[in-house]
Amino acid sequence: MGTSMLKCFMEIINKLDSIVLIKRDQQISERRNIKNDADNTFMEIDERKNETVVPSNEAYELATSMMYSEWMLEVPEDIDSWIAVLCPEGKRCCVIAQDNKTKTVNKFGTTLNYYSSLFPYGCRASYNCPSHRKRTVLDCVYSFKFKKYYILDIIEWMGVPYTDFDAEFRFYFIQSKLSEIPGINEKSATNFYPFELAPRMVTRDLYQHIFEKSQFFHDNIDLDGINFYYPESLYTPGESPLVLWLKPFMIPDVLQKPVNDHLVQLNRPPDYVNIFEYSQSLKKKNKKFKKKKNITSNCDKMEVENLVEVEMDKDPIIDNAICMEN
Repeated sequence: MGTSMLKCFMEIINKLDSIVLIKRDQQISERRNIKNDADNTFMEIDERKNETVVPSNEAYELATSMMYSEWMLEVPEDIDSWIAVLCPEGKRCCVIAQDNKTKTVNKFGTTLNYYSSLFPYGCRASYNCPSHRKRTVLDCVYSFKFKKYYILDIIEWMGVPYTDFDAEFRFYFIQSKLSEIPGINEKSATNFYPFELAPRMVTRDLYQHIFEKSQFFHDNIDLDGINFYYPESLYTPGESPLVLWLKPFMIPDVLQKPVNDHLVQLNRPPDYVNIFEYSQSLKKKNKKFKKKKNITSNCDKMEVENLVEVEMDKDPIIDNAICMEN
């Protein structure tokens, strides 16, 4: 009797796993348009392609499982119901709190520094118990100007993965958890860097903000671009057609919505024509970069970042005062 019940239980688990995978594939296939000549250039140019593969470790596997956006080359019919996440200028990274310390890794798995944070397992505090099996993992943008992290998304919380939950729930969950951590948005001995949730809203509510406002953050930091999340999208590795990216100056051209004069001119190239030609231009820059293995000075901060060459079997401890782009 016990054996038959166990078999039935395992069959149910396998069916549930299959349903999750089918739902994910359906979401992507429903939203993905036919690839065009732009080759789906997305927010960050992956300079790791054609590079020497580094030894795999936990941080590397986490960093390479981060989700990235695609250019909004075509506007979804229901874009007004998508969730717009405003991204400040800075560096995309993965924050991992584990074993009573916190570390930041770039998208190649390179550890940039260690520090304390108030996230679960992120500092030596009485309420934190070290656990090699549990961790908290966040998808963030680091602001060099204010030495502050802006949280885009949640990957894992206290050992529980949230990648198979839809974006609407993930955003609600991380917002509620941040409200339960006093001092997380301030610098202290146990929270070396302030953390703040990147502003987000339904796209239909965004239009008035981008027309009336030029600043969207508590600090005087410029808007780099906007990620548009399909509300039911899961957190999947690599580029996703369910997360679309626009620069502020592209909004009138792509969404046919007015923006204020500051945003129209913010980081707008003098030769900008449309999003398609802009993405093609970045594609050429990417090829040139791969050929020379050197970053050109006119690339966007969130589109290209240095690959710091270190031994991947040990994480270097970098002084907190050192710029994270070194």
